[in-house]
Amino acid sequence: MAILTLVSFHNVYAMQGYTVSPRVIDEKLEGRDIVTRDITLVNTGSQPITVYPSVNNISLDAGGEIQEFVQAVASDRTTSLASWIEISRLGVDMKPGETKVFPLTLRINPNPKPGTYHALISFGNGGNRDEAERQTMNGEAPGTVVTVTIEDTTTAFLKLSRFIVDKFVTSNDNQAAVFTFTNPGDEDLVPDGEIIFFDGTGKEVGTVPINPDAVVIRQGEEHSFIATVPTDGLFGKYKAFLSVEYGNEQRASLQDTSFFYIFPMRTIMIIMTIMIVCVGAFAWHLHKKYFDEAVDDSERITVHVRDGVRESVHHDIDLKPKNENV
Repeated sequence: MAILTLVSFHNVYAMQGYTVSPRVIDEKLEGRDIVTRDITLVNTGSQPITVYPSVNNISLDAGGEIQEFVQAVASDRTTSLASWIEISRLGVDMKPGETKVFPLTLRINPNPKPGTYHALISFGNGGNRDEAERQTMNGEAPGTVVTVTIEDTTTAFLKLSRFIVDKFVTSNDNQAAVFTFTNPGDEDLVPDGEIIFFDGTGKEVGTVPINPDAVVIRQGEEHSFIATVPTDGLFGKYKAFLSVEYGNEQRASLQDTSFFYIFPMRTIMIIMTIMIVCVGAFAWHLHKKYFDEAVDDSERITVHVRDGVRESVHHDIDLKPKNENV
């Protein structure tokens, strides 16, 4: 990387006897796009000249002035505008007053990285290319600044296929929460977020992360996650709120809700034991009160049974008063 001497194009044109137009080419393109433009040079001086085109990646400061440039060979071809520019590098002789047109082709890399890129197509003159390159290095060669913006056309999209919490959670060591994501988008995603648990009053009672291991869901893939529902000190009906964020450059989110009950087995056993004890105590109380009390003799009925056999209609039992004749 080298620092480019900052000399405005206006001063460069005053120093050189030829002009270059346009001064700026600005394009918004996508991968594999091909665009052609023309750059025109006019020899406004009184002497013949030989110009040598050269292309360099550059950076601009906040005011749009050229700040520095990088040789194309040191750049990544997915981010190098100089490698996307096709223009003849041959030296061109120009007589006084002569006009030359240089065809320029922008052939964008098939997989460019989104961003804004700048390059300088400069036209130094001299007896050979080395002299012309020195003018470029010193910022003394006029040229055209090419700016290409590669927009981000990738789609980051994560679909929640399923979010289920077991209807009844009875153990601390559970795998009660299951949720599945599908990635139909154009980039790999690492979902991030948490499941928040609320009681019946809306009070938060716990949280668990959804992707503590930072699992990557590739394009077109589906992945299921399992989470443990906290149960310590909890009993009854609860709500699980799933909140997920995803995306690299731009963040997006999705949510879902599920309702469930927490009945810890230990708590259930304690409740059942208490209920059994209470039922047993109540049964013992009823037995003592209604079945073990002494029978009152005043409520007894005396039954007399005759000797011999009577007709079956009397059932062998005489219920008539004693002073009545048989």
